[in-house]
Amino acid sequence: MNNYELLVEPYMEDLSAVSDYLDHAKFELLTQIAPYKNNHIWTAISVHGYGANPSDIYKPGFVSNDIKIDNNLQWTSLLNKPVMGPIREILARLPCEFERIRFMKLAAGKSLRKHNDSIDQDIENKKIIRLHVPIRTNKDVIFTIYESDEDKLGQKLNLKTGRYYFLDVTKPHSVSNNSKIDRYHLVVDCFVNDDLNAIL
Repeated sequence: MNNYELLVEPYMEDLSAVSDYLDHAKFELLTQIAPYKNNHIWTAISVHGYGANPSDIYKPGFVSNDIKIDNNLQWTSLLNKPVMGPIREILARLPCEFERIRFMKLAAGKSLRKHNDSIDQDIENKKIIRLHVPIRTNKDVIFTIYESDEDKLGQKLNLKTGRYYFLDVTKPHSVSNNSKIDRYHLVVDCFVNDDLNAIL
């Protein structure tokens, strides 16, 4: 275990059926977030959020275009797929109420340059914390977290499939997928509570 891994029993069963399903799923472009507008490097699909469709990846007030967003948190149709049984089990181990839950894809051979997630004010204000559970990854996918914008080296992490991680995404971070396959993380936004704090 490292300083970023939660005190939650890892999900050690095979997750390849989930990642195989995601290989053929329609992911949404994160077109509203600079510097990733209008590219296919970083995409998402919703499991839980402000809308019943897997394409509803945004939250109210987060976008300024004509995307219609519900104000009520709800599960999307994706969670009911039989192949998502492991995901239901992974989520059941977390002692929190959920805000958005999304599969995030980082395309093979691509990188996200240094950035932070402070654009989401609920994360910036510590109302929500963002957890990562790798669904498909490998030794060539490197997550680097930096102490500040001035930090040039950062701490390089190779996250493991089925384990739960809290990475303080208000800090600068970058991700490089140096492999030949797409990387999938289940990214879980949890409302902070005492039970959750106890396992961080």
